[in-house]
Amino acid sequence: MTVNPLTTYEGAVLGREVCKGVIHVTQSDIDDFCALFGYDDPAFRPDAPGGAVAPTSMGLTYGLRLGWEQQVFPPGVIRMGDENVHGHPVHAGDVLTTVLTIADRFEKKGRKFLSYEQVTRNQDGQMVCSITFAAILP
Repeated sequence: MTVNPLTTYEGAVLGREVCKGVIHVTQSDIDDFCALFGYDDPAFRPDAPGGAVAPTSMGLTYGLRLGWEQQVFPPGVIRMGDENVHGHPVHAGDVLTTVLTIADRFEKKGRKFLSYEQVTRNQDGQMVCSITFAAILP
């Protein structure tokens, strides 16, 4: 498995964009997510007044997906301490852009850590969600 060199301890530059992904949200995506996690709120259905809204946790999964697809995390990394912030709701038809940056790099008790930030925005630039978390590098 190759690892993005920008996400290694030696290659990390604070604040630099490491990777970026774009997702076009469909009603089918919302339906599949709700079925998978057992959500049955009428607000998630296409006939909801004003159109379906996606569960807030759905936006967070796009950031995780980006990390997997871009092979961001080195083998053996231990992820910890997520801080999630939810912003503007997601609707079918939205185009979401997620950007991953390195927020911090530090050593503690002889171990190397990176702190990552993933921010997802909709097509209007509104923040949908952000995730900040640290990882102990192998």
